Amino acid sequence: MTATSSYSGELSEPAGWVGRAIERREDDRLLKGAGRFVDDIVLPGQLHAAFVRSPHPHASFTEVDFAEALAVPGVHLCLSAKDFDQLPHVKPNWILPRSIPRGRPILAQGRVRYVGEPVAVVIAESLAAARDAAELVRVDFTPLPHVLDQRDAIVSDAPRVHDDMDSNVAATFSPGNGGFAKAADAAPFRTRFRLRNQRLVPFSIEGRAVNADYDTVTGRMTLNIAQQLPHMARRMVAETIGFPENRLRVISPDVGGGFGPKMHVYQEEAVCALASMKLGRPVKWTESRSENVCNTTHGRDHEMQVDVAYDHEGKLLALRIESLANIGAYMSSMGSGIPTVNVGLFVMGVYEIPSVEVDIKCLYTHTPPVDAYRGAGRPEASYVIERTIDRVAHELGLDPAEVRRRNFLTENQIPRRQPTGAMIDSGRYHHTLEDALRRADYDEFRQAQAKARTDGELTGIGIANYTESCGVGPGQVQKLVGFDRGGYESARVRMTSDGGAMVFSGSHSHGQGHKTVFAQIAADELGISPDRIEVIQGDTDSVPQGVGTFNSRSIPVGGSAVKVAAGRVADRIRRLAAHLLQVEVDALQREGDVFRAPDGGVIAFSEVCHAAWTGHNVPADLGVGLEETEFYHPTSMSAPYGAHIAQVRIDRETGEIALERYVAVDDCGTVINPLLARGQVHGGLAQGIGQALWEDGTPEADGGIILDTPIPRFDMLPRFETSHTVTESWTNPLGAKGLGEAGAIGAPPAIVNAAIDALWHLGVHEIDMPLTPARILAAIDAAEQESAQ
Repeated sequence: MTATSSYSGELSEPAGWVGRAIERREDDRLLKGAGRFVDDIVLPGQLHAAFVRSPHPHASFTEVDFAEALAVPGVHLCLSAKDFDQLPHVKPNWILPRSIPRGRPILAQGRVRYVGEPVAVVIAESLAAARDAAELVRVDFTPLPHVLDQRDAIVSDAPRVHDDMDSNVAATFSPGNGGFAKAADAAPFRTRFRLRNQRLVPFSIEGRAVNADYDTVTGRMTLNIAQQLPHMARRMVAETIGFPENRLRVISPDVGGGFGPKMHVYQEEAVCALASMKLGRPVKWTESRSENVCNTTHGRDHEMQVDVAYDHEGKLLALRIESLANIGAYMSSMGSGIPTVNVGLFVMGVYEIPSVEVDIKCLYTHTPPVDAYRGAGRPEASYVIERTIDRVAHELGLDPAEVRRRNFLTENQIPRRQPTGAMIDSGRYHHTLEDALRRADYDEFRQAQAKARTDGELTGIGIANYTESCGVGPGQVQKLVGFDRGGYESARVRMTSDGGAMVFSGSHSHGQGHKTVFAQIAADELGISPDRIEVIQGDTDSVPQGVGTFNSRSIPVGGSAVKVAAGRVADRIRRLAAHLLQVEVDALQREGDVFRAPDGGVIAFSEVCHAAWTGHNVPADLGVGLEETEFYHPTSMSAPYGAHIAQVRIDRETGEIALERYVAVDDCGTVINPLLARGQVHGGLAQGIGQALWEDGTPEADGGIILDTPIPRFDMLPRFETSHTVTESWTNPLGAKGLGEAGAIGAPPAIVNAAIDALWHLGVHEIDMPLTPARILAAIDAAEQESAQ
């Protein structure tokens, strides 16, 4: 494909398997309870681990007393940091240039820095015995001053999270083209306001889990892990514990949701591996929900100051963003990159803004580490620019949809690299917005809203025109920003002698439906049904070295690897068939499962595959077998986009907000499977709506995280109205972009914009998420008091 994207409107009838809404092949087994998750795996001689965790956000300690724990029947081993000559640390692998990384010690050493940090571990015959013994471990904690909020952490006399640092600043990032002050001084209007993107606690249906099994005979280690990146987990565990990577096998079986936190390596994996080596028996740990809340990485947590200059028509002239990002007590795997690169590059969204300055500071605090969570920086960026567009519109008394139209990048400006550095590969933003407005009956809503206000009703409509970056790569760009991870993805396609196929993919599914969509992609290339294709993932001993699933890269990068490898296999099959029929390749015709020569000669597809694996009468230039491996490396990242519209109603007496309607029109380029694509949008929307209305992982004063954060259920959500436009991307052979994070990016600004739209005439200009009834009532009361003064 050239660097010009093609537009094909809405979804059309597919010519092949790609584009068909076939049902997920994975579901039958999973719905019947036949899934195999890490906690289902019970190995011979199985032992269990229970961790002793810090009850304090910051404290020192000198002694860990195991006397009572060791007396519990069935206990085999107790470990603390003192049991290691050189205590291993889990180090980050995205280290932004000039940042100050501090990795997690696998067990706290004399100091704990957040509630939930592992201090010790007990290994026992049963989980009950391990947990009982863990409760008997005595630690002499001495509480120390702590800091939980980034606004407090940045002040000069704040308690230091790490004593060897001069401040709590872990990293800084300042993209943009400058010139803000000059442009703002010359602008007719200028508005300053504050935004907060609250901390979130990711909740997967399946918690994190590891079952480590060291073989004392072979010296090999097998780790069964609930993981998004099996090969990356192998590398990181090997690096952490000093184990040869070629003797470490990682198996990630069925994974019950990931959302970002399951692509990291944590203390528990390393400790279980080392314990298995000490005992020569397998050691398993599965996190409880309370452990999920306090030790699995959190998401978001940005405090932002916005300064925007604009003209009478709502055209943005200059934008300055200052953000303080809370990254927790230690720098997690991607902890310095998510709140900086992933936010800073995309704060301009889909708009043309002449002057942009961004200043982001990452702060260590005495809280659990913060890292990637569905969207990973793009939700924060979209939130700030979409709230800014609406704020400008309301300040001027203009329609928010019209202000967007006046600021959109146009098609003749794309492809484009924004002044912040974001690459926009494709975009027809006007079309997507107009489609969404039509589907949402926008004009009719505005008319009804005006009448409702005369009756004292509070209704609002909000828009979000998001974009993001997907399919992380190429590797050269990752190196520039300190991201020590590959940008490629692997696929091996192997035909079997009966005409079936096996696809080995370095991507890894945790609910996306790879077994279905990768089979569809390969089926079109090979000319066979997806039912004849088996997709294998998650085992580092059988799958080619891969990168894994994150950043919505499975289709644009992993799917492209499958397409390229399968295409090469198909070419070899065709060439071999021509040789066996003694005709030129161009003269060969494929009719279903047979190849036909002009002279009437016929050979079955399966016969060609059989011949390839016997090696009989196979030309030397083709070689024996039918197998190809591709390490697909994208030339650039793709930028999917969409227009989301939310309609809300607010009860003036109670502050309750009802989300009455939600319309989402997304453009992810080529849609491999519309049914699965719809499911991805629905899942993202549920999480984005959860952030907007209910969820909050902000620590309490003692550093603890509330365990009963409301998670949206299906009966709390409206019926989603979703659609797609199709603008193919030139960055990969499928013309595809990512989709899995779209809903989590578009929903928060759309819903908050709708709420502010309902309340602006009362004097309410900003409300922090989540939009709880108490916050809405407080905002209305504050506005009324200010108006009365």
